[in-house]
Amino acid sequence: MLGMDQRHWLMESMQQSDADFFFVVSSVPFMIPHRGAGGFEAASNKEEAWTAFLDEREKLISFWDTLKRPVFVMTGDLHNSFAIQITDRVWEFCSGPHNSVNHVPSLDEDNRPATGIYNSGGQPCDIRWSTYILEDLPRLQRLYPHYLVVQINNVFNMPQQLGGERLVAYPHPQVIFQYHEGRTGKMVYAESVVLPR
Repeated sequence: MLGMDQRHWLMESMQQSDADFFFVVSSVPFMIPHRGAGGFEAASNKEEAWTAFLDEREKLISFWDTLKRPVFVMTGDLHNSFAIQITDRVWEFCSGPHNSVNHVPSLDEDNRPATGIYNSGGQPCDIRWSTYILEDLPRLQRLYPHYLVVQINNVFNMPQQLGGERLVAYPHPQVIFQYHEGRTGKMVYAESVVLPR
């Protein structure tokens, strides 16, 4: 997916960084494969994501684990949203499209569970939350968009006078990932990750 030069640059840049945590953005999924076609097209495999390049994906996961800091892989493209803990420090947060029909995981996403342990090409991971569509829904009834909001709590306000402002760094910053229903805005899931102590 990346090629040797890009992967080397990414790994070297991350290793030299003093960032508390990392956000890696990919337009395609990292852990959940796209094996079907939404019950519409007659295609059996649309694999063009990290799940088709397992060797490179596993190299990245192993490297990210050595950083001793959280790495958040932000993805899209797959027609569902999900929060996945890959290792103690590596996570995937996917936000599905807002104007497309949701996939049926039993048909289109390798029959993954709605939540729980899932084996992705030999790499176990924990699906903490996901949108999940059952097979009995007609295609045009599978329109359940969700969106993701990321909040970083790395400072707090402790003014020396009421009404003032003085921002103080938290010793252990926190990142909160919040999934909301696309139609109502209602928050349906939140995951908080705190910098290791």
